[in-house]
Amino acid sequence: MAETKQDQAMVAEAQKIIRGITQHQKNSAEKMTQMEKQVKDLKRAQRLLTESVQTMPVETSGGDTALRSFIRKDGTVQWEEEKAKIDIPGQGHVNYQRKGLLDSDAPCNEWHKDLIRIAQKRAFVKMVIPEKSPNTPKCDLELHRHLERAPREIAPAIRKAFYDGAAVGAEWIPDQFKPELWEPFQIPRNLRALIPSISVERNTILIPRLSRGGRPYKKGEVTSDDPALYTASTVETSQKTINIKGMAVRYVVDDAAMEDSAIALMPTLSRQIAVDLEDAWEDCALNGDTTAVHQDTIASWNIRSRWGAAGLGTTADHRRTFIGLRAAAVDRATSSQVTAPAALALSDLVGSMGSMGEYGAENRYIVASPEVVIQHMLELDQVLTVDKFGPAATILSGQIGSIMGTPILMSRFMGADLNATGIFDGLGGSQSGLVIFNTNSWYQYEKRGILVETDKDIRSGSVNIVATMRNVLDTPDTDATKNVAYLNNMTVV
Repeated sequence: MAETKQDQAMVAEAQKIIRGITQHQKNSAEKMTQMEKQVKDLKRAQRLLTESVQTMPVETSGGDTALRSFIRKDGTVQWEEEKAKIDIPGQGHVNYQRKGLLDSDAPCNEWHKDLIRIAQKRAFVKMVIPEKSPNTPKCDLELHRHLERAPREIAPAIRKAFYDGAAVGAEWIPDQFKPELWEPFQIPRNLRALIPSISVERNTILIPRLSRGGRPYKKGEVTSDDPALYTASTVETSQKTINIKGMAVRYVVDDAAMEDSAIALMPTLSRQIAVDLEDAWEDCALNGDTTAVHQDTIASWNIRSRWGAAGLGTTADHRRTFIGLRAAAVDRATSSQVTAPAALALSDLVGSMGSMGEYGAENRYIVASPEVVIQHMLELDQVLTVDKFGPAATILSGQIGSIMGTPILMSRFMGADLNATGIFDGLGGSQSGLVIFNTNSWYQYEKRGILVETDKDIRSGSVNIVATMRNVLDTPDTDATKNVAYLNNMTVV
């Protein structure tokens, strides 16, 4: 499914360790002897297998809608490959092997890709446990949590499989779960998944642009043998230049800590380091600025305590990777303040959309801070929340409401500590805002998705975990095009 490079020597050493543990459990009369050493050896084998593989990014295709292909006619989920037939006019029935949800070669989306990874890890752990009915509570918990986040296209079938009883998946889930790693609640990141992505192959992208077509004139009459020529007009063209930049995260971990950790440290850190990049991209998509002096005082802006105090405001700050939507609205003169800071009125939203001209007429998204959504938008009678949409409505991932046909999305990276002009000045502001952007005008240009790599330095006993991505948010429109607006000065504290 994914292209990988593997260190065969590390794999052989891991296999040797696992064989030794398995033989001890099968043949020894005292299976519990040296249990601590067996656990330590198994952790070492797992670490060797993890470090031996460098997995290339897995391409996804089809999106959430393609998940419906794994639902049978009776509403159950097809988990693994099975025989199927298709009716071809003039040829009759043709038999073929149809891949299931867990062994598909091409994941439909990021959720499907993570499901396959979790299932494969769980199967591996069960394989190395010699018991007849091996118990894998950690893997079961991870699988259970992931299935609860299933996209709505397949969620009803998943619930049927895992809650209707035995023989349809219920036996996968133990009766009780005790999570061992607590993680604080965060508003889920949805922005990058909703913005169309364009794959590129070069560091600099040149986009030819037809800025304006020709101008028609009234057709003249022929009144002589040398008639006047039609009036000519000029087509106006231009070119957009987009420079692809990237972000990187690096962890340095003591190898002994990884071996002795009570939880599976490598998978946890590998997952978290990818989350770091997703957070940084969404933060930059809203708060990025590439001018010499950033519009916000980012040297002291640790938004929602996400980034810590180190490294803020330097030239390597992730909020300098590309221009975000707030700064773009300021550049395009579509930034405005609400009439009454303590209350958002429908006229404020209409005026902000109106400042975008024809780009504000349709194909819009609203991205607001959680405080603005809760304290301001939910009080508007015109806002339809998810419970009012109806079962047939199309709802975006992360969408909590809609107003005038515009989906409302929340982002924790829309700050709640801005001043009355909509920027962060480090002086303790208590305002927030929202951005409105045209979905046909903004794209993410991606040269490479998130790649997580590990490398051990045997000289220091440290393991480096590095995640990188090369992806920028930009628009092919001209710099003056009013395809985004920023409405701010809403009091939230």
